This record gives sequence, C-alpha cells and structure tokens, in this order.
Amino acid sequence: MILLEYSLPQLLFMFFIFCNIGWVQESTIESLYHKRPINRGFLKGPYIPIYGIGGMTMLILCTPFRNNGFAVYFVGLVSCTLLEYLVGWLMESMFHKQFWDYSMLRFTYKNRISLLSSLFWGLLSLFMVYVLYGIMDGIVNFADPTFILAYDIAMAVAMTVDTILSISGQISFREQLKKLPYDKARKLMTEKFIQLGGAVAKRRERFNALLSKMKFNVDVDDADEPEEDICENAEEESANEG
Repeated sequence: MILLEYSLPQLLFMFFIFCNIGWVQESTIESLYHKRPINRGFLKGPYIPIYGIGGMTMLILCTPFRNNGFAVYFVGLVSCTLLEYLVGWLMESMFHKQFWDYSMLRFTYKNRISLLSSLFWGLLSLFMVYVLYGIMDGIVNFADPTFILAYDIAMAVAMTVDTILSISGQISFREQLKKLPYDKARKLMTEKFIQLGGAVAKRRERFNALLSKMKFNVDVDDADEPEEDICENAEEESANEG
C-alpha cells in the first residue's frame, strides 16, 4: 500500500507537487483561452488543493490495481467523479458560488460533474499510475530529506495563511453585499461571480438563483434580470479570482 511505502514528509511532498501541477495546468489553459494571465483556483498562491487531494486519491486507490488497467481506469473515474461532486457541493454550500461549470457540455449533473470530465479522470488515473507515479517515486527517493521537509513546511504555512485570508475575504464580501442597494450589489456580484463559459441562459439562471438567496435593500423579484452583456463581462473579470 502506497501509504506504507513512504514517510509522511514524502507523502506531503507529493500532495503539494500535485497541487502545483494542477495550478499550472488550469492557469495555463485559462490564460490561453482569455489571452491574458489568469490565476486559477480559490486561493491566491500557485496551488489548487483539490488536485493534491485528487492525485493522492488516485495513487492510494488505483495503485493496488496497477496490474489491471481497466480496474485502474474504473476506480479512478468513480473516485474522482465523487470527489469532484462533493467538493463542488461543499464549496457552493459554503460560499454560494460555482467554482467550475460544465453547463456547456452534454450529460452533466448540476453542472458539477459531467460524463466527459469523468472519462477524463479515468484516463488521468492511467497516466498517474503508469507514468507520473514512477516519476514522483524517483523524485521523492532522490531528493534530500531536508529539502522535502523544508518544502512541506513552506507550502503548509503558505496554504494555511492563504486559506484563512481567502475564506475571510469571502465572508467579508457577502456581508458587504447585504449592506448595498440591489443594483450595486448585483454589479459587484456579477464582477465576482465565477463564470466558466457555460451557456448564457444557464449562467443567468444560476446568477438569479444566487441573488434570490441574498437579502438586499429591495426585493430581488422586483428587480430586472442581469443583462447578458454584464454576464459576459463577468466571465472575464471573475476568471482572475477563480
């Protein structure tokens, strides 16, 4: 079992490296799409924790089946899809924001998971077990233990502080919204609300549903729907926060 093959600092090192790899992948894709630098992720630093959790989940659950490629694919597909849905639901419940969006794809469930992304998780599990795991194994066994420990401490401190500040910022933002008139609150929410390229109608539908959960100085039902061009502008403005 992989948990028994490495020391705790080595396991944490792999976790943080997966967080870094996820950030590089997502930020690169978004930057190329928007044709400007985009810092992806809920946190501000160069790491996305869900990739660390997902990477370690793949290794822990899939490596015992490394002699059966189909089993690796299936276990990775199911486990990562469940993880993606759970994290999406948790983040939306806590912050009332959607941090990724599959509404532009067919065969989705609540825009948190999709058939296409699930198939991709299966392929990524194969890559993780048969390619990346060997590379990571070589790195953690070659790297100086002092370097690994120092990297773990630096990343743990940075991510802890970043998480506290980011959550505090989200709470402060919601409290700020409640004190504003509806029009101003709507504009601020539009600028901050995460939009990731789903159909305009779907985005407006989710946006209005989100507004209905908030208490403003005027009744939301009496206000106009957000204009389509506002939603479109929000897609670019809010990508930096994502």
